[in-house]
Amino acid sequence: MYNQSAVSIKSSASLLYNNLDVLSSASGLQYAVVHKSNVWVFDAEEIQTNQAAYRRVVCKGEGTQTSSTIMQAKWCVLPQRTLLVVGSVKGAQMFDENGSMMIFWQALQPHPKEGKPQFVRGITAAGDNRICIGTADGSIYVFDIPSKGNGVKLHDTINAHTCALTDLHALDDCMVSADDMGKIILWKVGGAVTKTLEIEGFGFPCTSVRLHENFIIAAYGSGHLRKFNCKTGTIIVEVAAHAKWINAMDLSQDGTLVVTASEDTFLRLFDVETFELKFQKAITDVQLTGVRFMDAIDNSFGVTGYDSSEITIFKPAK
Repeated sequence: MYNQSAVSIKSSASLLYNNLDVLSSASGLQYAVVHKSNVWVFDAEEIQTNQAAYRRVVCKGEGTQTSSTIMQAKWCVLPQRTLLVVGSVKGAQMFDENGSMMIFWQALQPHPKEGKPQFVRGITAAGDNRICIGTADGSIYVFDIPSKGNGVKLHDTINAHTCALTDLHALDDCMVSADDMGKIILWKVGGAVTKTLEIEGFGFPCTSVRLHENFIIAAYGSGHLRKFNCKTGTIIVEVAAHAKWINAMDLSQDGTLVVTASEDTFLRLFDVETFELKFQKAITDVQLTGVRFMDAIDNSFGVTGYDSSEITIFKPAK
């Protein structure tokens, strides 16, 4: 069983894929949640005694005073530094760890198909010094990140997807990407970027994807959860996990548990080997929009919901 508690957010969470990120550091747990054109970054313990501890990171295009709608915010943890990366309809911005100083801005070119919106969605750190971001036109930008300073350089642009990216995730120098058609591609990104595996879609967007040593876990708009072999792309196990769209999914650091959050209000926890249901909880009248494991020791996790100003935390009962 799990004990339930709540952490307040300054504003409600937007209805986006994977709208929650957690950074574990020596100072404690940091949370990041997107609300329209803002990212609220905060330490749960610090805000209990100081409401000014909420930090608002605003996404603005270069040379403009108007804010931009944000699609995702995620910490990218590299061996030498940690950056907060914010993707919007204007481009990608990279900030220092606490979001107080912007160090890089990458504007987006208009979508090649007239009338189609352009945006950044899908963000991950990869290898020792790279950050990758996905876009609405199917491109993936690969950046070389210096150990300090703002000398970020565009290393490569990958054009293997034909529609909007939904999520990116990397493990060491391997990266997996997913898109609105449900296609999944596995990459080597340590040196030259090379494609090693392609898994065709199932007619629904792959909203969230995670890579482990020997397998890929993917969540879909159909409510399905699937586990694939990393070498062959064959399905190892699948389950109809939810009645509605899965908006977010995360894999525990030890690769034994997977947690999903859906528009059907349910949060569900599964065993990775068999997809046996271990725990479930309905957050009444809330469309869930983000979920993340927070602690590698006890596999506690948090979940956000659309138009809700709380992060609901679940910790194993002792």
